[in-house]
Amino acid sequence: MDAIGITGLTKCFGQLTAVDGLNLTIQKGELFGLVGSDGAGKTTTLRMLTGVLDATSGSATVLGCPCSDLEPVRSRIGYMSQRFGLYPDLTVQENIRFHADIFGVPKAEWNVKAERLLAMSGLAPFVKRRAGALSGGMKQKLGLCCALIHTPEVLFLDEPTNGVDPVSRRDFWKILDTLLAEAVTIVVATAYLDEAER
Repeated sequence: MDAIGITGLTKCFGQLTAVDGLNLTIQKGELFGLVGSDGAGKTTTLRMLTGVLDATSGSATVLGCPCSDLEPVRSRIGYMSQRFGLYPDLTVQENIRFHADIFGVPKAEWNVKAERLLAMSGLAPFVKRRAGALSGGMKQKLGLCCALIHTPEVLFLDEPTNGVDPVSRRDFWKILDTLLAEAVTIVVATAYLDEAER
């Protein structure tokens, strides 16, 4: 079974067609890039695939479940939006714990998973720092940790390295390489051609 299947997916906002008849198949464990400039429909596509937006026409499935009703597979999907969506007044550790609670990660597993993610992202020394006081690159890494705390099988990333310094971009891709080795399916929307080459 494919991780993601898309047939004729279309989204219109009034007279504007943001996504027009998209057909696509993404295999399990594949890294797939949606490449395009601002306004090309990348974010709209990801929002339809994660069930945030309804399609105007066409269909899409994630892990065999229609995107119009992803509830049966919601716990198997991770999504990191383009804009920083974490709580700036909470610490790094509190943000991760909050997302673990949302996805029902058992407390016995929470510490082990959080420790691994913090080490992998380089955020371990900053667990007590408020998210609002982090640099742009660190905020993106925290967002990724929160998206991964429930160990998703499919991960959607909307321009995850936009506005991030080169060192943080490199570190971010190292994390994604680790996930690929664990057969996580990753869909990345990006405007950077060097990232798309991956």
